[in-house]
Amino acid sequence: MRGELAALLGRSGTYALSDILKQAINFLLLPLYTAYLTTADYGALSIALAAAAVLEVIYGLGLRSAVGRLYFDQRDEDRVRAFAGTLAIFLAVVGAGLSALLLAVGPGLWPLLGLDEVSFSPYIVLVLLTVPLNNLGLSLVLPLYYVRGQALRYAAFSLFSFAVVTGVTLLFVVGLGQGAAGALWGRWIAALIVLVPTLAILRRAARPVFERAQLRAALAFSLPLVPHLISAWALNFSDRIILGHFVSLGDVGLYAVGYQFGLLVSVVITGANNAWTPWYFKVSTGGGGAPVGRFVTYYVMLTVALGVGAAALAREAVTIMTAASYHAAWTIVPVVVLGYVLNGLAARFLDVLLLHKRTGVVPLTTIAAGAANIAFNLVAIPRLGILGAAYGTVFGYAVRLALTAFYAARTAPLPFEWRRIGRVIALGVLVTAPGMWLDTGSVWLNVPLKLAIVGLFPLLLAATGTLDRAERRALVEGWRQVRGRLAAGIRR
Repeated sequence: MRGELAALLGRSGTYALSDILKQAINFLLLPLYTAYLTTADYGALSIALAAAAVLEVIYGLGLRSAVGRLYFDQRDEDRVRAFAGTLAIFLAVVGAGLSALLLAVGPGLWPLLGLDEVSFSPYIVLVLLTVPLNNLGLSLVLPLYYVRGQALRYAAFSLFSFAVVTGVTLLFVVGLGQGAAGALWGRWIAALIVLVPTLAILRRAARPVFERAQLRAALAFSLPLVPHLISAWALNFSDRIILGHFVSLGDVGLYAVGYQFGLLVSVVITGANNAWTPWYFKVSTGGGGAPVGRFVTYYVMLTVALGVGAAALAREAVTIMTAASYHAAWTIVPVVVLGYVLNGLAARFLDVLLLHKRTGVVPLTTIAAGAANIAFNLVAIPRLGILGAAYGTVFGYAVRLALTAFYAARTAPLPFEWRRIGRVIALGVLVTAPGMWLDTGSVWLNVPLKLAIVGLFPLLLAATGTLDRAERRALVEGWRQVRGRLAAGIRR
């Protein structure tokens, strides 16, 4: 069990590390971006990127999830390559066709959304040119890497793409002073550059054939998930569109920056999920003996710990990393973090539904959650502004968690350690409250004090017996090994 847990954590760490590194670089660049982009620029850019996010769902048609599940149904490597080739051809044709259509009708449809401050050209035109170029990498290359457990290759491709986007964006925003439009020009040029290695990877991983049976099976799995993915978009991005109707672009920019800090929790959870989900499918379909319930408890501990740390240090992180005009964004960070913690917990129930191929049920959960989120935003944003949008995120994810858990429990037995999970969550709440509201008036004094409070969480897990003796001993041994390796590295 320890060996399998170590392997799972190793892959999770690799996936998460690549995403954390990207997020860390974004954090380090925030002082630069906030110096060269006004809050209104940031607001316009965030609305354009929200449009890009929903288009990525539509262009991808949920096939990323189909790769993650149907890969394990292929008999041999030749069938895998035929499967990948079929999807590659389909995605390329769909992407080109949709962009051509939307470029033709978009100038008449975009003004109907009432977002006059964000013009169709160049903002949305650049989005429509960029999304189909990224589609093969997002929907096919990265999923193939994680279902094969090739975490290093996944991280390398992801980091390369990010480095190109960041470099070209900095050139346009900082070097050429092109503002929000420059950031979108940079993304389009970066997508052209990344397309070259994407096609090279697919040439090796896919066979240029088009098998209708393969496509039908993939679409039968993925299309029921499209409403789910669009509703997930509503949970993550629709608030920017709604905010654009009720508050200034400056406030939208403020919200976008605060949301970016809250995303740190989501980044780590996504990294863990990229390793967890294929492992869970493999163990569940292959009759492995790993204790899934205990592993779920460890996952909850990690998720709650991330939430505690991010919520407690929100004020200090925003103050240190952004220009003064953005400091008020800290107030939404703990709320957004809570939403992503709830979403991370829902992922374990979602695994059960996907394992049993109940993709028809999954959209019911996210459609309800997305609708709840939008309805809440329409009521709360006019009254509470950007804080209302943050509360809408929590409300939507809470609805999703409740419904996903309900359907999962009706689908199969859930061997979770409910009592231990309840204690973990209760202890997280107990530590978060004082950590979040402590304020001495000095950022640099707040940081060590809050780190000390956050450090109480693992101590309380041990002191209350939430971690048993064997687990505490394993943690001590693991810490000694890590410390020994660090010491050896310093000596070298």
